[in-house]
Amino acid sequence: MLNARLFSALGLFAALLCCALPADAAPKKNVDAIRAECFKQANAAAQAQSANMSSGATAAANSAGYSTYRSCAQKNGIRP
Repeated sequence: MLNARLFSALGLFAALLCCALPADAAPKKNVDAIRAECFKQANAAAQAQSANMSSGATAAANSAGYSTYRSCAQKNGIRP
């Protein structure tokens, strides 16, 4: 009787221990590399927008770069 209780307690303990440990299923993201790529995309979008040098081109270029950076960051699952 004592052996049965001991084995059941050990079985429950092992099951709870396995459930409590985190699984490393998701690979870690290199956030710095993702941010660098998003900045490159944002700079390219800003330069493409500022090609026409009309009035308000700076604001349009800044807006294009910012929206490109935000969309890239959200697509990659990082905070902008």
